[in-house]
Amino acid sequence: MTRRSAPPVTAAATRPGSHKETRPLRRDAEVNLGRILVAARDVFAEQGYDAPMEIIASRADVGVGTLYRRFPTKADLFTAVVESARQRNREIAEEVLAEVAPGEAVFEFVRRCISVPSVWRATTAAPPWGSKRGAGLKQIAPLIATIVDRSKAAGTLRPDVEVTDVVMVLKAVRSIADLCDTPSARPSLRFLELALDGLRPGHAAPTHPPLSIEQLARILSQG
Repeated sequence: MTRRSAPPVTAAATRPGSHKETRPLRRDAEVNLGRILVAARDVFAEQGYDAPMEIIASRADVGVGTLYRRFPTKADLFTAVVESARQRNREIAEEVLAEVAPGEAVFEFVRRCISVPSVWRATTAAPPWGSKRGAGLKQIAPLIATIVDRSKAAGTLRPDVEVTDVVMVLKAVRSIADLCDTPSARPSLRFLELALDGLRPGHAAPTHPPLSIEQLARILSQG
């Protein structure tokens, strides 16, 4: 399986709200940025929003001054981490559409998303700054809808499953992993397989209606 390379990081992309023409970062700056985003993702996941910027800089093996020049506030850094995660999810969706048989598409999409490290602990709590997580859902929803439609057409996905159901499965597995997984045991993976089986045909229709994309986006933006 060939993974799609991430688009090159640009200087403007690292400055939230910048509308100037983008230009490629120097190679060393690009490497530093990659290390910062990975370190921030891991530290936020371990410690939440209160994690000191100094710890993130140390984990990334960059100076604190370098970190603050790139991201003047913790909110700027967190926004960049979340956008990086969104980009990974978009790439996974595109790869699944290009590589995976329709019958397995939705299940493989969920498995691949779960296998990627995330900032789940930080992103499930209410952030101390404005949240735009709902906008990210709206951006990827059309890709997930195509995956869902392909699996339905192949007869492997129950006809009453909606995009928001798939997103909620992802969130449920992430939360269980955060609460219960250890280096020696990953009960979230057992829950994942049970949840995926619930998406297959042969089950009674749910009693409660699904959330719409707009409803879920609004909930995510408030949380």
